[in-house]
Amino acid sequence: MSTRGTVTLHRSRRLLLAGLLALGGLAPLAPGLAQPVSPVRQSDTTALLRPEDRGPLVNQLQTELADLGLFAGVVDGHYGADTAEAVRSLQAQQGLVVDGIVGPQTWRALKTARRAATLPPPLLTANLFTFTPLVVAQPSPPPPAIWLALMPLVPIAGGALTCLHRRRGRRQRVTLPFKPKL
Repeated sequence: MSTRGTVTLHRSRRLLLAGLLALGGLAPLAPGLAQPVSPVRQSDTTALLRPEDRGPLVNQLQTELADLGLFAGVVDGHYGADTAEAVRSLQAQQGLVVDGIVGPQTWRALKTARRAATLPPPLLTANLFTFTPLVVAQPSPPPPAIWLALMPLVPIAGGALTCLHRRRGRRQRVTLPFKPKL
């Protein structure tokens, strides 16, 4: 027998698990794919990083920017000019305000860029196919007007000839060269 509080607790746990799976926090990596993304903790996404800051968060930022190919400097934990330039490049690529300051939106953009970098390339892309325009065949022109006027006369003429032929056959007696025995 479960109480209402127990049901709510179980539902909360299921929702939390579904949320983590949807965000990729618990999704296992398939063998042969890219290395796991270094996790950005929830507390880290609220931290602001500015030029001249130092510490492990700057080190993590530099590492992730280097993995994306945006940072070519030394990963030393110092938010210098190279790091600020890499952050500006990331912000420009993701359509954010380019200010060189790492805030919540920039952390989310970094996480999105990292997730996109670890996904395998799509199997089908638009440049694999060539598209040709649809060519519709032109119908043949209609027959001349005189032909359309004479076409209904063909069955009438055929019927008249058949009728005349039958009448002619009745009038003529067929004479056989011999007399059949009855």
